Amino acid sequence: MENRNLAALVLAAGLGTRMRSKHAKVLHPLGGRPMIARSLSAVSALKAWPIVVVVGHQAAEVEAAARTNSDAALVFALQPRLQGTGDSARHGLAAIPEHFKGDVLIAYGDVPMVTSETLNAFCSAHRQCGAALSFVSVRLADPSAYGRVVRDPAGKVQAVVEARDASAAQRAIDEINTGFYCAEVRFLRAALGELTTNNAQGEYYLTDIVTIARARGLEVNAWAADDPLEFAGVNSREELANMEAQIREQTNRKLMAAGVTLIDPATAYISEEARVAADVVIGPNVQILGRCRIGEGVQIDGTAWLKDVEIGPRCHLKIGVRAEQCRIGEDSEIGPFANLREGTDLEGHNRIGNFVETKKARIGRGTKASHLSYLGDAVIGRETNIGCGVITVNYDGYDKHETRIGDRCMIGCDTQLIAPITVGSDVYVASGTTIVREASDGALVMSHHPQREKPGWMQKWRERHNDPTPVKGSDQHRSSG
Repeated sequence: MENRNLAALVLAAGLGTRMRSKHAKVLHPLGGRPMIARSLSAVSALKAWPIVVVVGHQAAEVEAAARTNSDAALVFALQPRLQGTGDSARHGLAAIPEHFKGDVLIAYGDVPMVTSETLNAFCSAHRQCGAALSFVSVRLADPSAYGRVVRDPAGKVQAVVEARDASAAQRAIDEINTGFYCAEVRFLRAALGELTTNNAQGEYYLTDIVTIARARGLEVNAWAADDPLEFAGVNSREELANMEAQIREQTNRKLMAAGVTLIDPATAYISEEARVAADVVIGPNVQILGRCRIGEGVQIDGTAWLKDVEIGPRCHLKIGVRAEQCRIGEDSEIGPFANLREGTDLEGHNRIGNFVETKKARIGRGTKASHLSYLGDAVIGRETNIGCGVITVNYDGYDKHETRIGDRCMIGCDTQLIAPITVGSDVYVASGTTIVREASDGALVMSHHPQREKPGWMQKWRERHNDPTPVKGSDQHRSSG
């Protein structure tokens, strides 16, 4: 249920110049999702209404990413000229209906570590203290680039001074403003209207609303957060990498605490959205991305890349497996060096061996393809054996076509199935066969010609090319001729 007493602004209009990128900063991936997705997830959990995302640079792309990665009913406001956080908040606030009478939370699309629990505690503290304005503060050993919280001798907040505008005495303060605010909407509308650009940056500073509140004699509450890392912003590639490492470490610790073995946690890259059951063993150099679901007792040897994969219990993925958007049924053995592409569905107790590629292939229980095969756009029954080098020839240059193979078949090595084609159940296909017509149940199918032999042919071939290399048996063929 929506909280009609709380609205939220998520500021996501900035350029992110220090990222040195053609992409907006909030679009950079973090933990497998665009950075803004993490911020929206935390804010959306509060059930605020409305949630207004302020966009500017690459507005269409940011809006698309936000919609794709959030289930909330988002509202978007455009900041046409990037004139500071105060200007951004002003455009966002204009999207909140005039009849709204509650509090407004201000958050950021490039502060992705903040949790919904922390934001909820902050908003609750704001309501309880009765202040017109609250903001989150933290203490940092190195506060150099952040706005300082200036207090009077009694400890009450007087102002927030941006680093570039701070005096030497103010720069010595270690308490900083994170930029997260919760304010009564009527005060916020009035305060944003009073902002000016009379500062070193020539921008509308959102921090100036603190000074405006104090000038009106209103109470300002600085809520101290426990973990400064939650409010760390991302401004460079280095900071992005550091935050990625923090997320990865947190995720891995949670998994290990839940009974998952990571042979080398430093090289395990596992999405926060992944669900991994107890007694799963994950080897080194493994990436588990997106919404993977991994069942109990699965063993992943290492050097694997998995995305949006469902893996049933007790499966064994050998070295070098790549799998995406597919399902692997229980007790299956995959690899080494197998490639399961999108649409692969293994029913269970399957074997997909080395250098086998599958794509849009539904493969029945107990069916095996152990070596060097391509199975694309295929439906294969149960307990069928696919020999080495089998290819479903599914593409005619314009369209893809389906191959259907029944239960308990033996498909010999180096067989080509020219789709669209159907092979019945209990069919034995001889090695080297090219199947171009339907094969009926219980049949033996073969298409190769009888073997022919021309004695002495190699000697003549080499002589024609002035090659003196002797050929075994050449004297015998000469004397008999």
